[in-house]
Amino acid sequence: MGNVIGTREYTYKNIPIPGGGYVTGFLFHEKEENLLYARTDIGGTYRFEFKTRTWKSLMNHVKQEDVSETYPLSFAVDNNNSGLLYLVCGYSNKDTGKLCISSDKGETFIYKEMPCKIHGNNPGRGTGERLQVDPNNSNLLYFGSQSKGLMRSDNQGDSWEFITVSIDGTADKNEQEITFVWIDPRETIEGRSKTIVVGTSGEGSSIGKFRGHSLFISTDGAMTFRPLQEPESLLPKTEESGYTGYVGARYVFDGEYLYVTMSEAASYGWSFTCYSCDCGMQKSGKVVRYHIGTSGEVIEYMDITPTAIDFGVDNLDDISFGMGGIALTYDKEADTPVLICSTICYQHPGDIVFLSRDNGQTWRKILQGLEIGRINFTVPYMKPEYNGHESILHWLTDVKINPYNPNHALFNSGTGAFVTYNLLAEDCTWEPECKGIEETVHLNLYAPSKGDVKLIDILGDLGGFAFTDLDQPAENTFADENGDRYITCINADYSENNQEYVVVTPRGNWTGKTKGGLIVSRDQCKTFEHLPQPYGLSPFIDELLDEIMRPNVNAGWVAMSADSTTIVWSIAKVLSIPVNAVVYTKDCGKTYHKCRIYDKDGECISETYECPPVPAWKTYDEFFAYCNSLCNIKIMADRVNPKVFYGFGEASQFYISTDGGVSFYQKERPDNFPVMVLSGFDCNNYAEIRVQQGEEGVIWMALGEHGLWKVIYDANNEEFKAERITKEGDMIKCQGMGLGLHGEKAIYMSGTISGEYGFFVTEDEGKTYIRLNSEKQMYGDIMSIIGDPRVRGRFYLATGSRGVLYGVPTE
Repeated sequence: MGNVIGTREYTYKNIPIPGGGYVTGFLFHEKEENLLYARTDIGGTYRFEFKTRTWKSLMNHVKQEDVSETYPLSFAVDNNNSGLLYLVCGYSNKDTGKLCISSDKGETFIYKEMPCKIHGNNPGRGTGERLQVDPNNSNLLYFGSQSKGLMRSDNQGDSWEFITVSIDGTADKNEQEITFVWIDPRETIEGRSKTIVVGTSGEGSSIGKFRGHSLFISTDGAMTFRPLQEPESLLPKTEESGYTGYVGARYVFDGEYLYVTMSEAASYGWSFTCYSCDCGMQKSGKVVRYHIGTSGEVIEYMDITPTAIDFGVDNLDDISFGMGGIALTYDKEADTPVLICSTICYQHPGDIVFLSRDNGQTWRKILQGLEIGRINFTVPYMKPEYNGHESILHWLTDVKINPYNPNHALFNSGTGAFVTYNLLAEDCTWEPECKGIEETVHLNLYAPSKGDVKLIDILGDLGGFAFTDLDQPAENTFADENGDRYITCINADYSENNQEYVVVTPRGNWTGKTKGGLIVSRDQCKTFEHLPQPYGLSPFIDELLDEIMRPNVNAGWVAMSADSTTIVWSIAKVLSIPVNAVVYTKDCGKTYHKCRIYDKDGECISETYECPPVPAWKTYDEFFAYCNSLCNIKIMADRVNPKVFYGFGEASQFYISTDGGVSFYQKERPDNFPVMVLSGFDCNNYAEIRVQQGEEGVIWMALGEHGLWKVIYDANNEEFKAERITKEGDMIKCQGMGLGLHGEKAIYMSGTISGEYGFFVTEDEGKTYIRLNSEKQMYGDIMSIIGDPRVRGRFYLATGSRGVLYGVPTE
């Protein structure tokens, strides 16, 4: 067990996808030209480089041990200081979040603790900015939290006080979830801005499951708040319950009018926190205009929502939609104000961007689906022909217009950012503005040793990509014969002898045009066919298959024999792969059979085991605990012997099949091997297990806090043996084989060795390690790692927030 003997300088690049995830908001600096930021739900914060039209990640320094910064909930700039950038971030159920403060536009940060839970990927993440710097007092910060209401700090976050926002001024009905904070810059009181408006979830004044009043105003510098008047059109129209009622989403102020977009959500009965496009169905949307005087008096307010005629329908009550982003500018040439806003969750024919030139009195569509306006889908996977001939756009919860260029506007999406540079033209054109944004969750990586494909990338939401050029986006892959994409694959496998033949476990897409299950490619992922489903083997398996045929349901885990003749499929029950749902086929899905799995006592547990029903659960940890309490088995194929498969269970059970996957027999766990979950996958994975190429019976495992292990199956004695490669105290999250720096067999890994976190390579099975990254090359959550079998020193990183990257030695 060796130590780190040095560091090799490495260069890292994203293998471009680009975009891929939910960009939750944009922020222009009002006093400095060409300063624009974007936040994402899981991918951190970006700054836009105008000269190259490229987004620069501000989170490459984030380490695995604390990935809070990759989950920004809100951000703010100080318009009196162009260098200052504030972020509030968090991702767990801890009682504290993180305030990140940069004085150099996000190049470096200092950190302060926030006295409340913060989660940048929770429902509602697409609403307006909860964090604000008082425009009249740079030391004063306001933050509308998700769980403890409105907070204020007069010392840049060193300490916070809680402010009551309620229907009657009492703390008993305090609004706990704030959706946005707006500060009027025009008038001050006692050294701070006088007028403040906040949006809330409406829980404080709720009656039963009906949301109450959700907009509140203060005209005394946030000492007290009162309900902001709302048009009668915002009152509930029906007696339906289910946490319905309008919630403020976004706002914009033109110096006289404050415009607020609102949505009425029909959630799935979760809670009052479910009010946005990312947690339910939008029933109805509103745009409300407030004429606010300099002292905060409300002179006039009115509903200026686009009408049924504007939508092109007979009655707005007949359609479901919400209202999302809103922004404004001024057209000097036409001498008119320009106001744009977006719908959210308007399904058919798709979300709309509206434009008004009379302060919202009238509107016209400038973009809707593929029918109105022009949008050039320059990113391959976004093209309509790969998405059921429909627009991929959804979750348009923010729109912004450059304060220095009225033709430059952006809107966000669940799959990236989109831009126009000719907004004021009658036929403005939009396109993805995603270069540099790599916000995808990558689950598994495979680097073939033969063929045109250099990397097979398995990821969430977008399914998978097979890259033949590491510096160019892949054209459409992981799609059916009609070009429709599969989504979220869990794993892939191929045989060493026939690397053109690849089997994958995808989910079916949201439209239902593709179905989950097994897909097979015979040309190294250029084309795929969906294999028949193994119905009729048992009622339990039939039940699981019915679920998998629904959109966005895990298919399970698959393994392929070394000669590509046998496929073994562990069918998923959500985040578990129970022993009574493992099947094999030796004719590519024409016929299936149940695998027979025996425990150490010789009982055929694949026939006798029954999964207990899913209990009531409140947290994901409780649900993971249930999944890991089942009798599970993850199957892996030997890379040399086609007769040999391995199985790994939920408590370090070891299984072996020597008859080509027909039957598996449990063997004794090696005495020195830790007891842990080896059967996890997707977001419930605790170990990266890989079977070694070119050598029968050798398995490598990254076991987190238990380090790196080499496991050998001794066929002569029919037993597993295990050796811990890293020393006690070392943590190895991910590992994968490839060519080392000197062209020999090597293991690449991520984790902590001798107290030092980073990416490492060992070319002598753990006697020595070389670190391959700097403090600014961390890339957040690392999900999988694999070395390149053809190019020495090159390896690949699958991240949970920064896309997929490759690293090469710096020349």
